[in-house]
Amino acid sequence: MSFPSHETPGTQDPLDRPDDIVMTGLGVVTPIGGDVETFWSANLEGRSGIVLEERMDTRGLPCGWTAGLIPDDVKDKVRAGHGAPDRSWGDTLMHACVEQALADADFAGRPPADGPAALVYARVWPGPTGSFPQDYVTHMADLADRYDAVGNDPVGVLERLRGRHLSLETQDLSAFPREIAERLGTAVLPVRLEATCSGGLRAIAEAARLLRSGRAEYAVVSAAVSRNTPYVLSQYGQLMALSRWKGDPGQASMPFDRRRTGMVINESAGALVLETAAHAARRGMTRPHAVIGGWGLAVDTAHMTAPRVEMIERVMRTALADAGAEPDDVDSVNAHGTSTRLNDVTEARALHQVFGERMAEIDTCAVKSLTGHGSAASGVVESAVAALTLCRGVVPPVVTCTEPDPACGVKTSLTPVRRPVAAVLKNSFGFGGQYASMLFRRPATPRQAPERARTHEPRPA
Repeated sequence: MSFPSHETPGTQDPLDRPDDIVMTGLGVVTPIGGDVETFWSANLEGRSGIVLEERMDTRGLPCGWTAGLIPDDVKDKVRAGHGAPDRSWGDTLMHACVEQALADADFAGRPPADGPAALVYARVWPGPTGSFPQDYVTHMADLADRYDAVGNDPVGVLERLRGRHLSLETQDLSAFPREIAERLGTAVLPVRLEATCSGGLRAIAEAARLLRSGRAEYAVVSAAVSRNTPYVLSQYGQLMALSRWKGDPGQASMPFDRRRTGMVINESAGALVLETAAHAARRGMTRPHAVIGGWGLAVDTAHMTAPRVEMIERVMRTALADAGAEPDDVDSVNAHGTSTRLNDVTEARALHQVFGERMAEIDTCAVKSLTGHGSAASGVVESAVAALTLCRGVVPPVVTCTEPDPACGVKTSLTPVRRPVAAVLKNSFGFGGQYASMLFRRPATPRQAPERARTHEPRPA
């Protein structure tokens, strides 16, 4: 496979400042790879993880015949390495990703780093399904019984819970924060976020905020989703949000293509390690994957599910301003790109508002074209792609966009584009009027690809 050449150079790498927030560790478990290098190779090769949904009866649904599913061999490996009694599948996925990210950041097997730590995570309900209404009913009934018995008295609550085995459906919180604190060997400041499909990017922003404010010197960010059930498919089906494509399953998610019919949901997880540059340098980590430049967040009450151009434009401009950057500094966009009729054209119009004629030269990637949509996990997983794009100077293709929609006018490629990339703008939006955008920039000394990746990664013809 050859790369199209691109002669436009990226802006010069700025020197990393001690108070910069750097990304030093990546971990993923996705439908196209259970580790970062496999996942990255699949992105470059256009290898889809979207398959027919054969685990449940979908005959009564108007759509939802496809899904992005983690391969069985990857699931088996994750369960064997990170499963535990009473640990939900979502938590198991996050543990697997966190361990990858810690190893990538050179934390694995080393003494705990100095300084306070933070954990920011986003994932669906901790129960085994994460989706069915009876889980919520059971949980709320248990809370009501507890309140009737002891009210808000903390001692009474502890006495009531002591020695009692709670089902996963009725647990208020999982053991995930405690387990990560034990893994790091230090107390952590835990933050759990619920921000629908923008949750992953918001989790990164919250971790960066804690680092900027001095509340922590390093942070673990993680997100996971596994909610492929008839109940969830029927919910999205009623919204007419799911793909109605009946051809090759691998083509079901086609962001910015005129034929797109809706999104494909997936199961996936990701994790990142963020640090201040000073903290990373103290422990000898001098080659991060990316620098967090700035971010923009917003919540809009105009509509529960329909995005608005002006809100997307607002968070993108805020991200640029927070990073001290201009639109001309951006070389690539890592799009939200859900493959729905409304989302794609709305995001594209906002991009044109910000970048104008430069949209003709800004290379755009849309990871959901291969993985499907992983809700909050997508923001973390796709940020890993943004970081690798910066380090390795390659923008992944969007192989399902074979008939670009002129109403979008977004520049995608059917093959990887090798070019200098100094800054990537990443977008994530969600139901409930949630908007997030973040600018990532290339470090002064970017992380080099491991030898295996350098050997197998396609090179220009």
